[in-house]
Formats: sequence, structure tokens, C-alpha cells
Amino acid sequence: MTPKLTLKSGQRLKRNNDFVRTRKHGRTYRCPYFALFSTVHKEDSEDRLSARIGISASKRVGNAVARNRLKRNLRELFRLRQHEIRQEADIVISIRFQANRATLSELERRLEEAIQYNGLVHPGHSSSP
Repeated sequence: MTPKLTLKSGQRLKRNNDFVRTRKHGRTYRCPYFALFSTVHKEDSEDRLSARIGISASKRVGNAVARNRLKRNLRELFRLRQHEIRQEADIVISIRFQANRATLSELERRLEEAIQYNGLVHPGHSSSP
């Protein structure tokens, strides 16, 4: 049986006040495809095994199929890079309309750039060029 390659419940932001706090008090990275907001919490870092992510997409982005495809793609990119990201980080990604035209490789490049820019790289992990 193949292992399930999904994010665990503890790796997702679910509560509205987590989204609001991260947007209000976090660092921001903006690009044409999304805005990434992030906060780093020192107080509960021992309890966490991984960073947490929340993704939002308004109806302006497109129909439900387009919004869900973009959210799945960004969740997968996060899942593949979660070992590089500080475990005490909360990340909120707000998808923009232009993301519909982006390739997966372009989204991946921008997400890597956002993680570097916001200082979310795990201290023990060397960054790739």
C-alpha cells in the first residue's frame, strides 16, 4: 500500500483568527501570482512537528475548479519543501487572479523566493542556488 502524501491536520491553518493574525502581524511577500504572509512563533515551537499553511482564493481567481487546482498545486509545493521551512512558521497564501496563467514551475520559483525573502528557511538547512 502506498503512503498517503497529504498534509496532516496539524500542518494546516484552519481557524479564522490564525489567518487574521498571520495577515495582520506577519511579513509579506507579494508577486503577480500570490501574496504570502508569514509569522514565526517561538512559544509553541516544541509542540510543532512542521510549519502550518493556509491558502485562500477569492472567486475573482476563477471558478471552483481553477481555485481548487491552484490550491492543490501550492499545497503540494509546500509539502515538498516543508523540511526546508522553520517548524514554528505559520504561512498564509492569498492567490491572485494572475496565478491562472502561471506554470507550476513559475509558482514553484516564486514560492522558493517568498520563503527566502520572509526568512522562513530552517537555520540548519542550506539554501539551493
